[in-house]
Amino acid sequence: MRRSLVALALGAALAVAGSASAANIIVLSVDAPGTGLFDPTPAAPVGGNPGTTLGDQRAFVYDYAAQLWGAAIDSPVTIFVAARFTPQGCTPTSGTLGSAGTTFIFRNFANAPVANTWYHSALADALAGVDLNPGFFDISSNFNSRIDDAAQEATCLTGRNWYYGVDHQAGIDFDFLNVVSHEIAHGLGFANFVNEGTGALQSGFPDVYARHTLDLATGLTWDQMTNAQRAASAVNDRHVVWNGVAATAEAPSVLGPRPSVQVLNGAAAGSWEANPAAFGPAISGGGGTTGLVRVADDGVGVTSDACEPLVNAGADNVHGKIVLADRGACNFTVKVANAQAAGAKGVIVANNVDDGTFSPMGGADPSIAIPSMGVSFDLGQELRASTPAVKLILDDSVGAGTEQGMVRLYAPAVVSLGSSISHWDVSANPNLLMEPFITNTLKAGETLDLTPALFEDLGWVLLP
Repeated sequence: MRRSLVALALGAALAVAGSASAANIIVLSVDAPGTGLFDPTPAAPVGGNPGTTLGDQRAFVYDYAAQLWGAAIDSPVTIFVAARFTPQGCTPTSGTLGSAGTTFIFRNFANAPVANTWYHSALADALAGVDLNPGFFDISSNFNSRIDDAAQEATCLTGRNWYYGVDHQAGIDFDFLNVVSHEIAHGLGFANFVNEGTGALQSGFPDVYARHTLDLATGLTWDQMTNAQRAASAVNDRHVVWNGVAATAEAPSVLGPRPSVQVLNGAAAGSWEANPAAFGPAISGGGGTTGLVRVADDGVGVTSDACEPLVNAGADNVHGKIVLADRGACNFTVKVANAQAAGAKGVIVANNVDDGTFSPMGGADPSIAIPSMGVSFDLGQELRASTPAVKLILDDSVGAGTEQGMVRLYAPAVVSLGSSISHWDVSANPNLLMEPFITNTLKAGETLDLTPALFEDLGWVLLP
């Protein structure tokens, strides 16, 4: 939406943008006075952020993230980002951190690389060499103000707040720099304009992102498919990849070996892909961590979720074994900490929804000293039935989060509008900035990992 105050600010910014090759990304707040980036609540400087109010600290991180992306991409046209803080969905254990996207899309503009194809506003401007819609924002972004609201501490991600330092020392809090960098990237081009539920294209035309979205089962990219084929592909977990040349070439230097649970005996014997935890020690390579599986029992409610201290501790139960716990009801760190206290040597957390995906295993707890992995619902059921011997291991023969050398896109078995396809898959290791679940292992500012390469595939010119 255009506002008179914003329009004046844009006019001033345009006068100084110049023709520097690095993208000039300007963040402008559209919050009401006294809220969001204008919040006057006193705050002590933290982690390289000199702000002395909540609003100043938020603005500092926003600008910091804008400069990170500005230094990575070439644009002769200033990019304007609308910044907002508003209440968003939240429960004690989960919630929306933020959202962002392009405000306009363009096709068949001057210098468009591909005809009849939609491009994000900022990218279209850069390719055209002019502002195609002057006086308006290119990107709109919105972050959850409930996370910092003391009055909602018990109802919104209990005990966790925004961390406004730029040194990635967030602990259990949410690293705002990582989240803002993630959302700005969506606005710059890391998203399609397809309705994944129906497969429908925007006004019947494909977008440049869809042209690089390949389903390995059909051999078709999304611009070549029918609506029904796209809808089916959107839930084809682990078989939808990004086929761009730049990202594929960059992947081996960014991604490590594939984490897996090797089931050593029984009906489920074989290698099962897994998702390593963002906390605790790293899973080792060839040696791995080997042990018998024992199902968690905390004696309360869903006894296998390990949300309370385990009652089946002791040498004849979980002590020295690998605990199998179900996802849900509490943070992953709580489950692993309870298993560790009972003497377990490792933990496997099985998804509690049969959607083909792995438990994401985010969180932070420096006291955890045993490895843990998230697995699918199917593997959890198999392990529960036979409690075999397993090994948590890294398989260096395959790049984590890849299929046939190309990086997977997030295509869970149940469509998640706004997340499906427009993210890297959660099987990537190490975690990538543009996965759907942000973890504090990310260090935006030190690395933007594979996202610049994907941007190059879209048509952005990268800076050295």
